[in-house]
Amino acid sequence: MLLQVAVRDIGQLTYMGNVLCPPGHNQTAAASVLMDGPISPRGVQMGIFTLRRAGRIRRLAIATSLSALALAGVMAGGATTARALSTAAAGPAGGSAGVSCPAGNTAGAAISSSSWGGVPWRRVGRGWILGDLAKSQSATGPGTLYLVSPGGQRYRLGRAPAGAMLEDWSGSGADALFLAQDPNSTAASIIVLNLHTGRGTRFTAYSGTPFPGLSFSRPTGAAVLFQGGATPNGGFLPVQRFSLTGVRELCYPTQFPQAGAIDGRFLENASGTELVFDTQNGLELVSNAGRPIRALATHGPGGCGLLSWWSNQSVLTDCSGQLLAYPLSGGRPDQLTSSRDTGAFLGAWHLASGNYAEAAACGSTWLERLNRNGTATILSIPGAVDAGTVQPLGTYGDQLPLLIGGGCDGHVSFSFVDWYNPGANAARTVLGGRAGGGYVTDAILLG
Repeated sequence: MLLQVAVRDIGQLTYMGNVLCPPGHNQTAAASVLMDGPISPRGVQMGIFTLRRAGRIRRLAIATSLSALALAGVMAGGATTARALSTAAAGPAGGSAGVSCPAGNTAGAAISSSSWGGVPWRRVGRGWILGDLAKSQSATGPGTLYLVSPGGQRYRLGRAPAGAMLEDWSGSGADALFLAQDPNSTAASIIVLNLHTGRGTRFTAYSGTPFPGLSFSRPTGAAVLFQGGATPNGGFLPVQRFSLTGVRELCYPTQFPQAGAIDGRFLENASGTELVFDTQNGLELVSNAGRPIRALATHGPGGCGLLSWWSNQSVLTDCSGQLLAYPLSGGRPDQLTSSRDTGAFLGAWHLASGNYAEAAACGSTWLERLNRNGTATILSIPGAVDAGTVQPLGTYGDQLPLLIGGGCDGHVSFSFVDWYNPGANAARTVLGGRAGGGYVTDAILLG
């Protein structure tokens, strides 16, 4: 049963009998969250925390979950809806046999960014960070793109595309992916920007949500993967693969015999040979060509949400407030936590010093160390004890790069990137804030 709940001043709102917001974190979230019956981690994740990077907090004022759109229909109705959901024939212009592709895609148009700077490209590789830096939280106009080396050296590239959010960085390091979409529009503008030259391509695709799923293909970023949210009849649009110039190459299946219909979230493995889809009844492993391989979890409707890769042979999920890693073999999951009081998990990472997770509730996120007994300990980042969001970007050596900023209540107006060594409890700011000033709207680790 779907229940939409407006979450405001929710100091006493509870999940499974426990207060949703932990002590020390802000208790206000001016956002609308869709809950699967009782307040669930999936509802929190898909409502407030669907956005994977800092832009997810900036866009909370207009956020709505993918499931809400599936229930309510499409944002813009009438003739637009009918055109958007007309289907293409199977094959190169459409998708796998029996899969319908949404119309509304337009081919690419060339774009260019001025004032492009020089970078030692031969040195750029794993551990480098791409960041979009604004002058302040309230600044208007396009931000400036920077590259940051693992040692903290900053290189100015040039202007980011105006009105667009940084979404991904190709595995080759050559291209950045941006999304621009008006919250009242069904046209998602996808921008592929070459970081070497400042030139790129913009194309559009139909989207039933302001927050579609968007990423480069793996391993090098030779294509773009896009999931445009909901359809008017209550299902989800297929994941589509586009060339870098906007030519649609494939639409992936939306329904599987055991796992059921897709539920919005997807992940591609590092080699680009397989994808995992979040579904109504579990998870489904699918080949790059769109052929179903096997159901990984068939736990019944709701309860689990796909988060990230845990290893090259397992994926991480949040299941009713617990972290479980499902092997691609289809075997039983490995339970990483056993005790959970509040909120939901958004991801977890390995380091030599232990396992660490990003937890979330009430418009805030924070970092936790996962203890061997299944419990978790909240960590305070040096120099950022008042932060409203602490988002790991990945791992590099013994460190976690963190995007640190304010929550959706705006109680702090900073946003910067730290390299954080949790084993030594040491943090070093490398972009924004104390490192040259400015407000980091988004950042991505190349890894």
